[in-house]
Amino acid sequence: MHSKTLDNKLPQVRYPIIDWFRGSAILLMVIYHLCYDLDVFGYIDTQFGVGYWVPFRYLIVISFLLLVGISLQFVHANGINWSSIKRRTMQLMAASIAVSISSFIIAPEKTTLFGILHLILFSSWLALLFINKPWISLAIGTIIFFAGHLISSPVFEVAWLHWIGMVLHQRPALDYAPVFPWFGVVLWGCAIGYAIQYSDKVKMSLLNIEIRNNLFNRWLNWAGKHSLIIYLLHQPLLYGVFLFLSRT
Repeated sequence: MHSKTLDNKLPQVRYPIIDWFRGSAILLMVIYHLCYDLDVFGYIDTQFGVGYWVPFRYLIVISFLLLVGISLQFVHANGINWSSIKRRTMQLMAASIAVSISSFIIAPEKTTLFGILHLILFSSWLALLFINKPWISLAIGTIIFFAGHLISSPVFEVAWLHWIGMVLHQRPALDYAPVFPWFGVVLWGCAIGYAIQYSDKVKMSLLNIEIRNNLFNRWLNWAGKHSLIIYLLHQPLLYGVFLFLSRT
């Protein structure tokens, strides 16, 4: 990764493979929540939070947050795009509130107070300090990621600090994505986004990836462009269907 030339503004480039990758992450998330609902309503018998469900969730979360960091670097590389961040902040704020309220309705004892959307909202502002600073993003991101997995302290047990992470005991929640370790992954994404933008070899390699034109890949591409609305709607729809079936 080389230093940015401030005089050169970067053109905005859309990478179909990134939309495809984002759509794939959405599909995995839908599968995860489908299996969760199947378990809740007694159609399958499994235990989330242990075994193969742990790496499966990690794959989904890491994929989403890497893409968040990549997107932030793309959007703000030429300077902070205030219209974009204001619009995104309003969308994510509304979505985060909706997730917290819906989780309270579904499972009051597992209300989501700081899930992945809350983290993305937080990251959308804090990550601005790391735009166009790939090596710092990589280093700080790695420290945050491993600190979040290796360090725990009673200091963070109080409810109003739980969102930071590094807790001794995680409170029950349908979704929990604290700053430590997960903001570290966003910073990795910022570094990757910089490498894509400022390496012609990487850029052309991504643009030259051929995605077969079939229904499945077109759906993934579409899902990648509408990930937030799918994220918000899929679980209430799935849960509602199973709730209806359980009462008929």
